[in-house]
Amino acid sequence: MEPEPPVAKYRAVSAAAFLSVLVGMDLFFSLLCSGFPLLFYLVLGGLGAWFGGRRYAWLSSETGRAKFVRRLGSGLALFSALGICVLFVKPVYWDTHCSWRYCARAMGPGLLKSPFPVGTPTCSGWFVCANEYPFAPGEYASVLKRIEAQGCPAP
Repeated sequence: MEPEPPVAKYRAVSAAAFLSVLVGMDLFFSLLCSGFPLLFYLVLGGLGAWFGGRRYAWLSSETGRAKFVRRLGSGLALFSALGICVLFVKPVYWDTHCSWRYCARAMGPGLLKSPFPVGTPTCSGWFVCANEYPFAPGEYASVLKRIEAQGCPAP
């Protein structure tokens, strides 16, 4: 008789499977210059982990339905892992019509910003940020400092 896998494994796979919805939508919406904030990822991952722990007894059973759900969840978790890797390494082009949407992420991480990096904007990217993105007054001053620190002329 094989030992039962730990609950943590079911929680992790379930969380990653739940995240596959956001990852897939983020991959698609990146074509439309949009993305989901980190808070959405944390909430959905938490729900998935809760579900995996709550349904552990059923998920670890040997019924046909439970086996199907485990395989489906594992496939979705693999998709999530690959999709997140793509979102982390996908380059951001600062010279496009939607480059202003990356400005908040260029300022640093946050719960209400997409968790994927955008790199350092070019001088023209910073100009777009300074002129088109609706920063709060304190954030705008920070943008101007970053522009100056990068050696770009003032916008």
